[in-house]
Amino acid sequence: MGLLKILVFLLLLNSCQEAEYVLDNPYDPENLDLRPPALFFHPSGILTDLNSSISVELYGLELEPAAAAHLDIRYDWGSVTVDSVTPGPFFAGKNNPMEITVDEQGILNIYIYYLPDLQSDENEGGTLSLATVYFSTVSTGQSELLYGSNTTIVDSKNDSIRIKDFGKGYISVE
Repeated sequence: MGLLKILVFLLLLNSCQEAEYVLDNPYDPENLDLRPPALFFHPSGILTDLNSSISVELYGLELEPAAAAHLDIRYDWGSVTVDSVTPGPFFAGKNNPMEITVDEQGILNIYIYYLPDLQSDENEGGTLSLATVYFSTVSTGQSELLYGSNTTIVDSKNDSIRIKDFGKGYISVE
């Protein structure tokens, strides 16, 4: 009986080792070489075919609590066209966020507003998708995705939230 207890103890002792994971996914926010708070595209690079539909998420990395955003997205409108935009979970509270989109040949302006409720007038911040942009490819080539200089995020007092880094993305159409 004593030997059985020792064997069970040794078995449990050896089976309680901490797992070691290699976290080297190039799409993980920690591996994008961005200083938070930051905005980036996910995925940052897309290889696709002509006449196909793709989606790109506009992500925030360790953002402070916010109430609204103007996302000024630059793209090559000769290579891709914008089909639609949907708000992501970043501005979702008890009410769904309000989103307005203006697409002007290579400049996509997305305005997203947190709709307040009785408990909060801004979100909690964090690392989440602000919006998803759906594109269609119309010609071969490469379209760079950039956050333009008009990109701003504000809190419930309409004070700007400082963004330290902006990631870039690309869509390569073959």
